[in-house]
Amino acid sequence: MAAQQALKAHVTKHYVHGRFGQIHYRQASPEAPTHHAPLILFHMSPYSGVIYENLLAEMGRDRLVIAVDTPGFGNSDAPPSPPSIQDYAAAMGDLLDSLKLRNVDVMGYHTGSKIGLELSLQRPGQIRKIIMISAAIWTDAELTEHRAQFSKTEVTEDGAHLVKWWKAVQRWSMKGRSLAQMAEGFYARVMRPDISWWGHSAAFNYSTADALKKIDQDILILNPQDDLWDFTPRAKAFLKNGRIHDLPGWSHGFLDLKTQETASLVRGFLDAS
Repeated sequence: MAAQQALKAHVTKHYVHGRFGQIHYRQASPEAPTHHAPLILFHMSPYSGVIYENLLAEMGRDRLVIAVDTPGFGNSDAPPSPPSIQDYAAAMGDLLDSLKLRNVDVMGYHTGSKIGLELSLQRPGQIRKIIMISAAIWTDAELTEHRAQFSKTEVTEDGAHLVKWWKAVQRWSMKGRSLAQMAEGFYARVMRPDISWWGHSAAFNYSTADALKKIDQDILILNPQDDLWDFTPRAKAFLKNGRIHDLPGWSHGFLDLKTQETASLVRGFLDAS
């Protein structure tokens, strides 16, 4: 086990400049050059690239891997007004330009999946393969319900809003995830409560179905048994070149609890000819 841990890549933190200001990202890479395409990771809302730290260290053993804080989340500067998924994706394009990355693979989690899809539409010649963690497709009635549920939360004097968010983390965490593990990245959930709802709002206004119809790249959709478990299978009808891989029993926190298994799925898809 010690030898296996020693092989993991070191995670470092960096900034580049984008259209909305500074973009913060984490990266890991092997010491020697690699033939694998870089992998860019986009987080769920309203967290940050911190959710990928364990996967970064594992995947970074054989390729450059970058986990970005999308604008307004984590340590990235916020746009002046609520952005769209198209805006988020364009900012990620700024990152690719700044780092001079030509051909990359992308992987997104919930809102991050939509950003990955849109980036593939904006820059089809630069995106090789796409991995999505969930691909929710909602009816109009479901969208209305979700918009109400994930609207802006007012900060309360007694901290009740924090309790609400913490209980949601507990509710949807994968079995076996400790309180310490839940707390480790919780700070990213509570940053910028005034704008933390922007990511969900952008996601609800973006049609995953329409995007999937236009995507020619190979797509792997991982479907953990979380809050989007029931909505993701609908994506199958819109996939040109892709498949859905169900992950029953997996939920939020699986990137930490099932790091090796996730890396195996990711490598198996990305490295297949």
